[in-house]
Amino acid sequence: MKQNHIYTLFLIVLAIFTTPFCYSYLTESKIDDPKNEILLRKIGHEVLISSNDITTKVVPIKIISKNEFQISFENKFAFTPDSLINIVKNNISKSTFPKEYSVSVHKCSNEAIVYGFHIDTDSSKNIISCIGRKMPLDCYVITLKFASKTNILFTKYSFFIILFLAVSLFFWIRFRSAKSKKESIIADDETNITIGKYNFHFQKNQLEFENEQILLTPKESKLLHILSSSPNEIIDRNTLQKEIWENEGVIVTRSLDMFISKLRKKLDKDSSITIVNIHSVGYKLEIKINR
Repeated sequence: MKQNHIYTLFLIVLAIFTTPFCYSYLTESKIDDPKNEILLRKIGHEVLISSNDITTKVVPIKIISKNEFQISFENKFAFTPDSLINIVKNNISKSTFPKEYSVSVHKCSNEAIVYGFHIDTDSSKNIISCIGRKMPLDCYVITLKFASKTNILFTKYSFFIILFLAVSLFFWIRFRSAKSKKESIIADDETNITIGKYNFHFQKNQLEFENEQILLTPKESKLLHILSSSPNEIIDRNTLQKEIWENEGVIVTRSLDMFISKLRKKLDKDSSITIVNIHSVGYKLEIKINR
């Protein structure tokens, strides 16, 4: 029972340890949330508004890869880095996007990067430059690339996760091995039974008396096993017949008496053992204790 508790405790600890990583994977990887495309279009719209442009349209968001997206515009526009940074940070903070990302602004003509910045979960690692100046009117594409935080977490802690799982597996194998061994010992105890001066090997269908081996038929062995499991107690005839002949479909009343008679003969070497017939009720294995 104690080992069962230990095994259960390991499973609970394993679940507690791995759940944050699973949850991180499920939440941080939801970059393809339909709401996020709307949010990216909102970023493009607010960038145009900040440039006093209320007519230019934001074209459909282009998905470069799982973590990279492009916001394009119908017409040329001008922008200031300060406004772009604030607009992107404000919107991303309210989204399911990972909170570490890079933003770059390209010219449509040659894809040259004219401006960019990087936001980290640790604000001291943010990279922001060239604020306070205005970018001239031109055709621009804004690219947002998000970090795969789940991969970073698993890369950083993968050794400890693997070590923990390996240790858990080791203890689980040890527990199962110990349990199997214990069950085997219990099985041996249940099948090697001492009845007076006899040793009864149930699974071998065999009795031992001193150096003599006495063979039993499977039915004799089963009958003796039932009687010996409740020594000095009456076991009714119906129970004995059902237990021994239940798979054969037909129960012959006299068969039980015949097997009882055979068992008596095989147990007659020890006078302290008697199979007693309780008339119209059943039988009991009576074992007298020598004083």
